[in-house]
Amino acid sequence: MPEEKSLSTFEKYLAVWVAACMAAGLILSQTLPGISQALNSWQIRGISVPIGICLFLMMYPALLNLQLDELKKLMRNPKPIFLTVISNWIVAPIVTVILARIFLVGYDQLIVSLILLGASPCTAMVLVWGNLADGNQEQNVINTTLNTLTIMILYAPMVSLLTGIQNIPIDRGILALSVIVFIGTPMLVGYLSKKYIISTRGETWFSETYRPAVGKISIAALLT
Repeated sequence: MPEEKSLSTFEKYLAVWVAACMAAGLILSQTLPGISQALNSWQIRGISVPIGICLFLMMYPALLNLQLDELKKLMRNPKPIFLTVISNWIVAPIVTVILARIFLVGYDQLIVSLILLGASPCTAMVLVWGNLADGNQEQNVINTTLNTLTIMILYAPMVSLLTGIQNIPIDRGILALSVIVFIGTPMLVGYLSKKYIISTRGETWFSETYRPAVGKISIAALLT
């Protein structure tokens, strides 16, 4: 029988740790408001530097899993690809608009937050859930790579379309810049650093030493 896959104790209670960190953040913002004000003031062209740093540390380890060479296998099994594209860029946006119109009428900031989330396909967690389900990891890698690349192309136009439907103005320049900074930069750095490390230290060291180490940084950034 194949070995049963399971989460570690920390991963099993990740939702608890996230909730605890959120509660700690709310308490700090109320008791020490100067901290949140100082963090919010650290911006470059409307983009929060602290959030950018944390998102980079979250995304970089995940994007080390990208295998662009796998995209040439897209049409070997097209059904999962079509389902991925349709669910990410048709079903999810429609559901987002429906939820916004039912529950969030009059709350523009919450609507924008929902749209930003609903228009963003899942990336790294596809690999986690696929592994736990003992799924086809080769297909998962292809889907994850496709998701990341389509975000670069379709995310900003989709968010602009959905906010336009809700008659909510947004700064499209900052939106496009955010995609480049938060997705494009860690993707490029991840791709280049992966190639360099494998060429200098070998794939075994990369897979067994480097990637697990930076993965722990990703969890810390998530909780921050």
